[in-house]
Amino acid sequence: MLFKEREKFERTDVWHYDPKFNPVAVAVLVVIFVALALVVSSLWGKANQPTRISDEALGSAVKSQEGATSPDGYSFSSHSFTNVLVLTVDDVSAEKPQLKRAEILTLDATARTAAIASIPLDTKVANGETETTLAELYQEQGPSACIVPIAGASNLRMTHVVVATEDVWDKVAALKGHGVSAILGSSSDILSSINTDMSVSDMMSLAELVQSIGVANFQHFDAAVTSEDNGAGGTRSVLDPVQLGVQLGILVAAQ
Repeated sequence: MLFKEREKFERTDVWHYDPKFNPVAVAVLVVIFVALALVVSSLWGKANQPTRISDEALGSAVKSQEGATSPDGYSFSSHSFTNVLVLTVDDVSAEKPQLKRAEILTLDATARTAAIASIPLDTKVANGETETTLAELYQEQGPSACIVPIAGASNLRMTHVVVATEDVWDKVAALKGHGVSAILGSSSDILSSINTDMSVSDMMSLAELVQSIGVANFQHFDAAVTSEDNGAGGTRSVLDPVQLGVQLGILVAAQ
């Protein structure tokens, strides 16, 4: 008797993480931000409890950044950019959350383009007079302590920062292809897993910018890095700020 080989089918009801999905996930988060803004005027007290918007520590760190400098042979593009540091952790509310992923989302309002650069967690950053890695700094001092060091290592100025739990991407993925009502119904649950310096007004502005660019125009890539000895028998990543700036479109060759 001949047996017919069983056909294999991929389950469509189970989502698997794909790094390329991040641009879509970030865009859906922005839509959720809009949902919050729509109800915040009448339900501010209730909406503000489970969410962490306008975080003072994050906002203070964003304001304390120094300006970026143009390297030899390059100049800053005249375009208008918004840089958002996106930190994905295991638990926003934990005493010492574990950092899982780090990305820089750059939105070019002039060219109507966007890019997301993945930052290695072992990236070298300055912690005062000492050197450490992004993951170690986050573990020891939390997200607000990472903003200035990662801005310095990348020679960028972060406009905003978003800290989100890892499972929020699963929740966002479940909304892919659903209507606005589903997003509105899930916004409170998802926002409870997010921490950001942004105010409601900032969220609305970001949402409008993302909408004008379109998710289809988002590009995703790994940040340019080199490897160096970490002094303890291992290695760590060193961001190439020039190449990163070029990749994001912020730096252009000097004329």
